[in-house]
Amino acid sequence: MAEVLSELHTICFDPLPETPWPATAMRTILRMPGIHSYALWDCEPAPVGLLIGRETRDEAEVLTVCVSPTARRKGFARDLFTAFIGDIACGTRLVLEVAVDNKNAIELYKSLKFQEVGRRPNYYRVGKSRIDALIMARQTASVV
Repeated sequence: MAEVLSELHTICFDPLPETPWPATAMRTILRMPGIHSYALWDCEPAPVGLLIGRETRDEAEVLTVCVSPTARRKGFARDLFTAFIGDIACGTRLVLEVAVDNKNAIELYKSLKFQEVGRRPNYYRVGKSRIDALIMARQTASVV
């Protein structure tokens, strides 16, 4: 399964600032304590969407979320978030990072009640330049 998820991650992130995760990294991450992983299929032999998050005692983090370019704008990312949020404890603070120029993702996160809480300067590498990441957070007690 790690190989299939790694292939999807590569399709989604290869041209973007995030570095795709190879199968060995995916396998290691999926075995870490507190990991939640979700994949979606849409009449395809391979998944079209993926979310991996980690939950600790009082905080959870979205480590990665991606939807295949051919399956975007169909609500799959929202479905992945709904599943993750539904599985973590109420009142847990959920955080994620997103490139400042990823307007579609930021719009989705805001619609899911995430708010900007910080910024990581020069976080993502884009070719020879760097781009900031927004840190966004929400409490899980509110309804998606």
